Amino acid sequence: MTNGGLRLVPASSVSLAEFAAAFTDGFRGYAVHLDDDAEKLSRRVRADHYDLHHSLVAYDGDERVGMAALAVRGEAGWCGGLAVVPERRGRGVGRLLMRALLEKARAAGVRRLTLEVLAGNTAARRLYEGAGMRVVRELLVLERAEGRDAESSALEGVSLEEAAPSELLPHFARLHTVAPAWQRDLPSLLVAVTRGLRLGPRESPRAYALVSEGRDGKTYLSDLAAEDAGAARELSAGLASVGGALRIINEPEQSLFVAPLLEQGFAETHRQHEMAIELS
Repeated sequence: MTNGGLRLVPASSVSLAEFAAAFTDGFRGYAVHLDDDAEKLSRRVRADHYDLHHSLVAYDGDERVGMAALAVRGEAGWCGGLAVVPERRGRGVGRLLMRALLEKARAAGVRRLTLEVLAGNTAARRLYEGAGMRVVRELLVLERAEGRDAESSALEGVSLEEAAPSELLPHFARLHTVAPAWQRDLPSLLVAVTRGLRLGPRESPRAYALVSEGRDGKTYLSDLAAEDAGAARELSAGLASVGGALRIINEPEQSLFVAPLLEQGFAETHRQHEMAIELS
């Protein structure tokens, strides 16, 4: 596919290392550092269901200038990244990639496409709004620094039990009162390597957390679920037993966990707009 002198090729036609390099180059100078390689990207491709045939890499001659990643689950689609190298930003490459991505999403049978954009990235938000996308909710990145004491001690002594993720995930639908973000939905969790912590009986936990170790040395809460606000508060207090820095990415602002996590010493480090468009 060529347009405006640029050549758009399916990500499936290049190596995974080349597609990873397109991510890294496109997100240079971004507020959140991204340094991708084939190994990191391969894990995301599996966990988040990237459709490499309908994802794109943009070239000007032999020069790599941008990329767009599409993930597909049935009729639901997610843009896992759309980026242009800094030297080519503001020249229409992003608009071209966005139009092509929407075409690819329709061709893949997607009826609703979502993505996230950092709250301060007004240029990207304008690009997505120009393509017809609208903000549907806020997603928060929360972090507890290593060694930081919880501000609330009212629930000291809450004990969480170790549990295999395979024991906890059958309760995913029952214990999620707010729909999770794409990367934290059940299909992604089935692939992720995690440990589990449970509040309540094994047969019917009141709440749980899934914990994973990132290659950046941080410990991530990859899933949080609770039957009500009381259980969410108890689980949040029990996370004091997990040592070191803790980070949770894309927790919905309406989640039962936001307030109790803030009480327990977490801080909001980033905020993202989740945007969506209905496709015909």
